[in-house]
Amino acid sequence: MGLITIGLKQVKVGEAAPTGTMPQTLAKIGKVYKDTCKINQDAADVTEHFEEGHASPEVRTKAKKIPKVTFSLMDCDVQMLIDYIGGENVGTEQAPKWGFDGDELNANKAIYLETEQGLDFEIPNADIEAVINDDASAKGIFLVDFTITPLAVDAGKAIRATPKTT
Repeated sequence: MGLITIGLKQVKVGEAAPTGTMPQTLAKIGKVYKDTCKINQDAADVTEHFEEGHASPEVRTKAKKIPKVTFSLMDCDVQMLIDYIGGENVGTEQAPKWGFDGDELNANKAIYLETEQGLDFEIPNADIEAVINDDASAKGIFLVDFTITPLAVDAGKAIRATPKTT
């Protein structure tokens, strides 16, 4: 019998672990907007080598791509903008204000995707690209779109999936 993976329970984040071991402490990243979390893998780059006059390749090599995770967060506050997009608090602690000029760098994080059932995914060392996606209409909502790219680790694999134990 197969294992069906359904739904997203939450996304957790912690300190990046380039060693490959997931951190002990992870916290829920925020409110993931409904139906936005996806794990996608682009098709491999393929190189084919042909003998002159023949239609079939003699050799075909593939360079596979790492799967990426995308999702959107709703209800982001100033600190979340600073943590994931970059920038700094240019206000006060009591009245925070996000300031951004685009030069800021963000640290890598460890990411854990907990599903409703099936496989949970862990990425011990992830690059996070977060961008604002605001539909400023009466029906729109302010979202921050995330693209998570697994990075190499010292030991183990860059992305892993484990069957739920409960």
